[in-house]
Amino acid sequence: MRSRKKFDLYFVVFLLIFTVGYFVYNRTSSESRGVTHYFEALKIYKSGDFEKAYTEFGKVPSASGLKQAALFRQARCATNLDKKELAIKKYKRIYRSNSKSSIVPISEYNMAYLMFEANDREAEKHYKRIIKKYPQSDYATASEYYLGLIEINKKHKYQRFKDKSKEKALIHFKTYLEKSPEGRFAINSINEIVKLDTTLNNLDNLLIAKGYYANGEYEKARKFLNKTTLAESWTDFAKVEYKLGNKQKGNEYTETWIVKNPSGVEQKDIFDVIDFYVSAYPSRKDGISKLNSLNLKSNGADYVSYLYCNEVVTGKAKEGCYRTLYEKYPNGKFSAEALYNVFITKYLQKKYYDAQRIGLLHLEKFPNVKSSPAVTYYMAKIATKLKHYESADNYFKKVVANYPDSYYAFRANYNLFKEDGFLPYLELNPKPVVFPYRKSLDKNLVVKLADLKDYDLVEELCKNDKFIQSWVAYEKGNYTISAVLARNAMDDIYPKPKFNDLRWRLIYPLHYYEMVDKLKGNNNPIILQSILKEESHFNPYAKSSVGAEGLMQLMPATYNEVLAKQNIPSGLNIEAKNIAAGSLYYSGLKKALGNKDLYAISAYNGGIGSVMGWFSNIIYNDTDEFVEQIPYPETKNYVKKVLRTYWMYGNIY
Repeated sequence: MRSRKKFDLYFVVFLLIFTVGYFVYNRTSSESRGVTHYFEALKIYKSGDFEKAYTEFGKVPSASGLKQAALFRQARCATNLDKKELAIKKYKRIYRSNSKSSIVPISEYNMAYLMFEANDREAEKHYKRIIKKYPQSDYATASEYYLGLIEINKKHKYQRFKDKSKEKALIHFKTYLEKSPEGRFAINSINEIVKLDTTLNNLDNLLIAKGYYANGEYEKARKFLNKTTLAESWTDFAKVEYKLGNKQKGNEYTETWIVKNPSGVEQKDIFDVIDFYVSAYPSRKDGISKLNSLNLKSNGADYVSYLYCNEVVTGKAKEGCYRTLYEKYPNGKFSAEALYNVFITKYLQKKYYDAQRIGLLHLEKFPNVKSSPAVTYYMAKIATKLKHYESADNYFKKVVANYPDSYYAFRANYNLFKEDGFLPYLELNPKPVVFPYRKSLDKNLVVKLADLKDYDLVEELCKNDKFIQSWVAYEKGNYTISAVLARNAMDDIYPKPKFNDLRWRLIYPLHYYEMVDKLKGNNNPIILQSILKEESHFNPYAKSSVGAEGLMQLMPATYNEVLAKQNIPSGLNIEAKNIAAGSLYYSGLKKALGNKDLYAISAYNGGIGSVMGWFSNIIYNDTDEFVEQIPYPETKNYVKKVLRTYWMYGNIY
């Protein structure tokens, strides 16, 4: 009896081990087969053979993590083959899975659209569900438009029901316009509202005008603006006239109404109008001065004052201008920048105790703004001047820790470890741009699709992730768009991730670096790579407003002069020639300026003649004092950007 029990126990254990083993094998096998079939199906899909692709996607096992993506692709194949009922079935399988994957809302939206086309009443239910379950999504916004069309197309026996549907349709179309005035259905929504032939109030007409404006239909925008009142929409009147080229009329609206500034007008719109107004003058300074002379006391006055201090006032009067701006608008949008300018002026005047007092106020009141890295850095410099070395080190370390991707982190690191030299990095260890997340997304679905190079589906599933959008753009060869998208996304993150985070590579890819390294001559290749990135963002066809061209943004005369004087091989392609010419030009600047990279970078943007002049006109004791006193704002920012990029390349690679 005991042996029998023992046998039963062994049998149960064996059965359990066999079941687990079979499950693991089946799961592993399913994943492997799923990847193989999906990869093959995707190639066929891209070739346009949707019938064959449909069959191949169907071979992805149900246990595979790619099954939902395969069903989605099958639905797309069926749609392309005009087999809409079959497509709806595939979308339904995804929708009914109750998965939290991002493939579910897009599948339900696509299914609802096919139902809408087939006049299936179920479409309305699904559009309403999308709005309720995914209210912030683009699918919810688009659902408003289709619900409006559904209400219009309803057949009613009695007039009161027709009127009710008309009211509902109007609400749906207006909601779409409010959420997405520049969206793909904006003009369609406007057309449907007009066709409803209902009485529109001022706000309705303004909403339509904004929709037309957002889509570049300025004449039509003006037509509907004329049905509103200026008090409600003077900024829109002005912007439309500027867009239509009627600068004088735009200026009249601005000068008249910016003084009155009735309530309800958004600050952003006022700032936009101010920018249009200033640009309408032959000289920005003239436009700013004119607005400043109006003695504005309303919304937008602080922006005008900031522009006046920043671009019009010169010399010693700047400090007083910024001080007045801060005192007048201590909690305004530009108060932190104004206070910083007073602070840095005091520092450059060597009034360290005054500067320290202002710096402490800035750090307390504005803990994380654009000027925070600079203030923290110069608080360290002040502590050094006052021989408070421990405090100085703490401030320097705070800059590196809190603002690691700033120009001031580069300078703080130099002050902490001077033995590494001004430019501590001389070569890089290249690493490729890869998918920006190590951790799984959607239970690894997005990661798997990325590995399989299904860029279009990854892009659809991750519309709101700028880093993934950046990666897709990079993979498609759109390097400029990729870098800008990733940079904008990183600007929104605080605290910043560590330098080994894969997202940094999207902002600072080493595109063209191999070419730069070969053509560097006696230059630091990382500096040349940084100049290339900041000049053109990797666009070999970039052309500036003043005529500078190519990756290194050389003026044609400079480019031809370098080509004529130097022995540049004729076999180089256009990108390599531009890099070679840029490298030689930079070498010439550096040699003429005492072999100092700082001065050569300044001259690359501001011109060698200007830099030579600054040596005698600027009083400075160190690198920081020179940079902060560069009289050309564009060149000052350029130097900081290039050195910041150099610092980031060194840390990432």
